[in-house]
Amino acid sequence: MNRPIRIGLIAEGEAEQGSSIPYIKPEDGGKVIERSNEGALHTLIRRELESAGLHDCDFIQRHPSSSESRCFKRRTGYSVLDTKYLAQLVIAWKPEEVDMILIVVDADDNIPQRQNGLERALKTIRDNHLDINEKAISNKSSGGLAIKNFETWLLADSHTVSRILGVEIEKFEDLEGLDQTKDILEKAFLKSNYLIEDTSNQRLLKIRWELAFEVDLAIIKTCCPNGYADFVQSLTDIAQTCLCGSFTSESLNIGTDAINRL
Repeated sequence: MNRPIRIGLIAEGEAEQGSSIPYIKPEDGGKVIERSNEGALHTLIRRELESAGLHDCDFIQRHPSSSESRCFKRRTGYSVLDTKYLAQLVIAWKPEEVDMILIVVDADDNIPQRQNGLERALKTIRDNHLDINEKAISNKSSGGLAIKNFETWLLADSHTVSRILGVEIEKFEDLEGLDQTKDILEKAFLKSNYLIEDTSNQRLLKIRWELAFEVDLAIIKTCCPNGYADFVQSLTDIAQTCLCGSFTSESLNIGTDAINRL
């Protein structure tokens, strides 16, 4: 594959996806999200792919549903797990627009319920992710359950977070068992002078994004084995499948072209 892997990323909100949502023009659907509009989750995913020696990636903007087009706002929160919404969202992506589809949601204090919801969502995605022959693609999607929320992943490397923010944050045992990781991180943001010159309502999003570039990926996988590590393993496996599938397809095309020239 001579281009970046194209990823359709579905997540709950701005904490994960930065300014790429919720306000996007309908005509931007299916286009590459500018890197300046990405968020912390985009960055973690790209870093993990690079760490695994895989291709760079582009994230593709989702097409708005009819209701989203009317209100000019993308669906966020747990509602992204709604199967009817997901079916409309996924089928709107053309086969040439996305190579793989990822969905990441917070577990909060309902891990079994969120896991069941994520499994239903993945089935919906796989049923509606179609190739050029309108056949379902079963091996190019994956889901991540942030236990208990996305902020837990950023907080895992507390040493780096403390250094960047200039605020002392203790190292927590059993990080995935804590309920208040989001509150811990946001209180540290409020105490910190990092990016204090930014008086816009985007400061906290920018801090999350900056942290995603710096936190130690190995530490996140160690401290969050049931959420982050599982997601990353699935992510890299599917990315490798995308590359192998593309390589095979390109090789076949080259072979066919060579035969035609004879």
